[in-house]
Amino acid sequence: MTYHIPSDKQIQTALREIFKNFRTVQSQNRLRKLVTDKLNTKKKRFGVSGKRLRNIAIKSDFVKLEIHSREGDPKKILSKCPVCGSVLGRVKNLTIWGGEVTIEFRCSNCGYWTGKKKRIPTRYVFYLKKK
Repeated sequence: MTYHIPSDKQIQTALREIFKNFRTVQSQNRLRKLVTDKLNTKKKRFGVSGKRLRNIAIKSDFVKLEIHSREGDPKKILSKCPVCGSVLGRVKNLTIWGGEVTIEFRCSNCGYWTGKKKRIPTRYVFYLKKK
């Protein structure tokens, strides 16, 4: 059986329909299953990766993302956001000697943040944004 790749527009339409019925989807895997079930027809089967679906949901104006995480290796240096792939911004603080110290990294796109103890995303919870 062959799979087709849905357009971003098709995925957004499916997301809108899903969030009419569900106010919260507890995992990325569950959301992916709901979207593919909504897109599939008798003649066409669609496939979408979890990462692509997550990025489309982040860019949409009606889905809010909550990121659950665990502690990771503090020595690992992050340059890109592990959730959406955009560049992480540094949040700096002044020391008493006049120097600057990076205390945290933040993503302006999806809301991910990490401090001295690196946060590794483990679960994504999707909510319908309140208007």
